[in-house]
Amino acid sequence: MKSWDVMLLILTSRLVEFAGILLIIVFVFNKIKTRYIFINAAIVVGSILISLLGFFFKDYFYYIAVGDFVITLLLLLGLTLYVFLNPEKTKEFVPPEDARCPVCNVLITNEDQICTLRVGNYTYFFDSCDHLIKLFKDLEFFIDKGSVLKGRFKDIYVKTKDTDRWKKLENAKIVLEGDTYYAYEKPPEGKEPLNIKELMSKVDDIVDSDRA
Repeated sequence: MKSWDVMLLILTSRLVEFAGILLIIVFVFNKIKTRYIFINAAIVVGSILISLLGFFFKDYFYYIAVGDFVITLLLLLGLTLYVFLNPEKTKEFVPPEDARCPVCNVLITNEDQICTLRVGNYTYFFDSCDHLIKLFKDLEFFIDKGSVLKGRFKDIYVKTKDTDRWKKLENAKIVLEGDTYYAYEKPPEGKEPLNIKELMSKVDDIVDSDRA
């Protein structure tokens, strides 16, 4: 085995480990749950330890290095895909202590029905799905009032009443009960879910016209 082969293998392994470290920063920035950050860190540390093991077993250094590179790469790719394809399970939906609902301006102390949406790099927390939907239905008023920033709405998540799980707004069923909107995974029989696609289309039109 030529020395440049070994150097190339070592270099690529270090690059994968460096990518893992950068991924930790990305996870933190995107508010991914701590358990996934620790898993990422464990993969990187494990890769480094396996690399060191190769120096103690020099006769098998090449095989250990190849195995380390392949396993680390596959684990990091698998973790990354899982985290970003399953945001409802992997994101941390914890409001700051001073978070206030943009609609009612009340401090959020109960997380049973909180919802979130992001505008640019800022994340808003709502104390209920009802207030989130009412903001969308009277968006021009709340934009003029300064309750929300101007910009495209992203990462809209609601907490479902029936399963207590996070869902993307487009994957939830929003139902009007009395004067209040609730999010469901499986809405009660006889209740017609709100047309979210139509509602968000109107929201996008308002945001786009406001930006223009």
